[in-house]
Amino acid sequence: MTPDFVFKVRFVADTDQKRTKGLMFAEPLEDDEAVIFIFNTPDKYSFWNQNVSFDLSLAFLDENSKIVDFVDLNKNDSTMKSPKSSKVRYVVEARKDAFKDNDIKIGDRIWYKDRELQVFKETK
Repeated sequence: MTPDFVFKVRFVADTDQKRTKGLMFAEPLEDDEAVIFIFNTPDKYSFWNQNVSFDLSLAFLDENSKIVDFVDLNKNDSTMKSPKSSKVRYVVEARKDAFKDNDIKIGDRIWYKDRELQVFKETK
């Protein structure tokens, strides 16, 4: 199956240290670039954008890689934001509006494979 859209992965945040640092003090993401946060168990994880000099959009995915919610974060904002669902296992951070600009919606799936995040749209 061919993905509907592909993000290049800047890095995988799969340890507590990587998840805590995230994109702090990093260069802005490119239009087709993203970061994936991988957690060991599903939960309601919170994110902020402190020490990040650019706006982000976050996609929250369940354990089946299905998008269950989106949240936007403003640059250098220390306000904690979390998904509506407590069943989140993966979080994808991309430049602000990247999901909207590429018509990626709740219900679509994002699979991490070969240093890419492959988006498969639920309805075309």
